[in-house]
Amino acid sequence: MLDEISTSYLEMTHAISQVQDVIIIYFNQEHKLYIEQLCREDGCNMQRIIMLEIETNDTWVRDYGPQILLGNKEYQYLDLEFNAWGEQYACRLDNLFSETLFKTAASSQCQYHRTPLVIEGGNLEFDSNATLLTNIACVKRKMKKESISDDVLIDSLKHELSVKRVLTIDVPALSGDDTGGHIDTLARFIDDNTIAYTACYDTDHPNHSCLLLLKTQLRALTTKHGKPYQLIPLPLPKKLIELDKNTFAPASYTNFVFINSGILVPMHDDEHDQLALDILTRACPNRKIIGINAIPLLKQYGSLHCATLHIPENVITQRA
Repeated sequence: MLDEISTSYLEMTHAISQVQDVIIIYFNQEHKLYIEQLCREDGCNMQRIIMLEIETNDTWVRDYGPQILLGNKEYQYLDLEFNAWGEQYACRLDNLFSETLFKTAASSQCQYHRTPLVIEGGNLEFDSNATLLTNIACVKRKMKKESISDDVLIDSLKHELSVKRVLTIDVPALSGDDTGGHIDTLARFIDDNTIAYTACYDTDHPNHSCLLLLKTQLRALTTKHGKPYQLIPLPLPKKLIELDKNTFAPASYTNFVFINSGILVPMHDDEHDQLALDILTRACPNRKIIGINAIPLLKQYGSLHCATLHIPENVITQRA
């Protein structure tokens, strides 16, 4: 699916490069030339594109890439343990990615820290008040051989991720989601007081009960100031995207990506696409809402947020 998938990455690269830098990982020189040719022909801002050669097993850099925490005078470059969503796939190179990226191109302003905590970036959702939102069912799934209480796990998350509050939901994964239920397919902060979440109004849909539980649990969460969150429902795509017999893609408009002054929103060639764009336009009037074809990524069990990773400015140099 390289040609089809490349089109989705090209759409993202074009949109992002208009407003900020884009770091693209390639695996050899032939691959680099292929990417550069596509980007030039598409009119991407080449001055905004940084190319780094790092081998990986998979494309879902959100999950195995570093988490960057801002300290008093420097960045904490956090390298989490990655085991391919519970040892489902080969992941040796992916688990080395954060360390390799640090050694290849990280700024001297970064302090590297490796942690044994097994949690993917797609299950970490932060606000600006050092609050973490995560699906604890997904975290515990990776620890099925261990006995650990929710309180101990939450304390560990607070310590390793330097957050003040941990908000948890405990819901099963969407149909077809091999991550075990990442938060980025379910609920995302729009701001410190607002959460957009995936909603289902069709009682016959295979995800109806899961998303009804999600809504109930989100209603019980409170902000830093003890008030309920404003909840913004984003409907599931109306049609199911079948991957194979009885397996459907975990399609969700909640897997959007914030960029400088904009939001990239997964599109599914579906009649609910425009509705999702309209909802996010109302919720974020100061941002440009941009639809990106996510179907090729969905056929590989991921989407836009899974395929990207945010890196703060000045963390990555162009030494490579």
